[in-house]
Amino acid sequence: MTALSAMRAALVLSACALAQAASAACYFVYAPNNELIYRSNRSPVDLSLPLHMTVPKLSPGATLLFSLDEYNCATEVNLIAERALMSQARNGRERRLREDSRF
Repeated sequence: MTALSAMRAALVLSACALAQAASAACYFVYAPNNELIYRSNRSPVDLSLPLHMTVPKLSPGATLLFSLDEYNCATEVNLIAERALMSQARNGRERRLREDSRF
């Protein structure tokens, strides 16, 4: 192994180590009224897509923030899924009431 190939190997390994450290993050999603609706070390959206296309699908007017500091991510918050289930239940109940009122 030549010195040049050893240096390349060291460079590749250090780049991989830095990339791994950079992926560790804490993701926060705030509703338009500044209420925290999501906090986790897992991204709530597909980061391979532009954020302006994915974040509004979480909650209209939502804001996504991320930080390399994981200290506040110890306790996960996910009100997005809870609100989606509540909305789905409300819409189903309203649909059943409309159907019942027609008969």
